[in-house]
This record gives sequence, structure tokens and C-alpha cells, in this order.
Amino acid sequence: MPPPVGPVEGTLLARTTAPRPVAPPAPTTAIRPPPPIVGEVDRLLAQGKIEEAVLRGYLTAEADVLHAFGIQAPRQWTHREFLRGHLRSDMGYVAVLLPRLYALYEPVRYGSSRTVPPQLVHDLVHAIYDEGPIFNLYRDPNYVTRLSRPGDAARAGGSSSASSRPTASVIPP
Repeated sequence: MPPPVGPVEGTLLARTTAPRPVAPPAPTTAIRPPPPIVGEVDRLLAQGKIEEAVLRGYLTAEADVLHAFGIQAPRQWTHREFLRGHLRSDMGYVAVLLPRLYALYEPVRYGSSRTVPPQLVHDLVHAIYDEGPIFNLYRDPNYVTRLSRPGDAARAGGSSSASSRPTASVIPP
């Protein structure tokens, strides 16, 4: 008996067509480096300098929020007045996070003995700088944050030297 022509039930067929091209993998989200202040706060927390991390984190975040949203706060305004008078719902989650960071900043700044949880400082600073308008400030290689009020470094207990001012924390070494 001659061999059967065509497929026989129960046999595997060889692939007769060229393999289909495989779709390229979905693009992955590029890993973006965090703004320098995030690394500075993490470094200070790792060194146990929680109070300094809170001071630098809040002052820099406030200055960056002012710049990112084009806010011109009067120089005589306090931090509380800024938070009450200039945070808006269109700022997204920043309008929630910055007051929470200020709640940690105020007792540290004014000498309360309240213990600040380092993980909370870490989480708040990271969350603020993950927000688009704030993160996008640092896409400009020429952007250097500035304190919202020049006397903040001295009032926050820092010295007047450039190496210890909160603005120095965002300038890469």
C-alpha cells in the first residue's frame, strides 16, 4: 500500500510558513534619577540627622513648589500663611503632601522635642518629588533651587556658609 498523501490523523505537521515576527517588547519606563534633594534627605536620614533632613527637605520642597507653580509669595509671609494662602487643588497631591511635611518641620524648626519618624520624612519627600511639576523642574540641567526667603537658613539654625545652607543641598558636589 502506498503511503497516504496529506496529513494523517494523529501526526504532527511541520510548519510550512515562515515564523511570524514577534512584536517588540512594550517600552519600559525609563528610570529617572531623583532630584538631588531626595538623595540628600536619604543620606541625612541614613546618618541619623533626622532634624536636618526635615529642615532641608521642607525648605527645598517649598521653594520648588513656589517655582514649579509660578507662585510669588510675599517675603513677609510665614510658612503657615504660604500653605494656607497659596496651595490650590490644581496642584494635585503636592497640596496634601507639603502641609504634612510642614507638620514635621514646625516642631523641629521651633525646638520641640517631638520625635520625628525617619520613614515618614523619607516617604513624604519622595512622594513630593515624584509629582510631575516638581520632578520636571529638575529636567532642566540649569535649575538650582532657591530658598523662598533668604533668611530661612539662618532662622532654621543653619550657618550662613554656603556649605550648610539648604540651597547647597541640591547642588551636586
